[in-house]
Amino acid sequence: MTQEQRNKKILKGIEAATKRAVATKKSARDTLIKEGIYTTKGKLRVEFGGAGSKKGSVAA
Repeated sequence: MTQEQRNKKILKGIEAATKRAVATKKSARDTLIKEGIYTTKGKLRVEFGGAGSKKGSVAA
């Protein structure tokens, strides 16, 4: 398998996973939870700007 063939196969896999993830609102939310962007309660994690993040804080 050449590098180009490998890259095309990877891109096809990513495209298929993306189509599955955005098929419905529920599958999109489940994917974001599985990837660790949202908590199981549906809140945005701190690392991504959720509650408790220091984004927007001003140093004294």
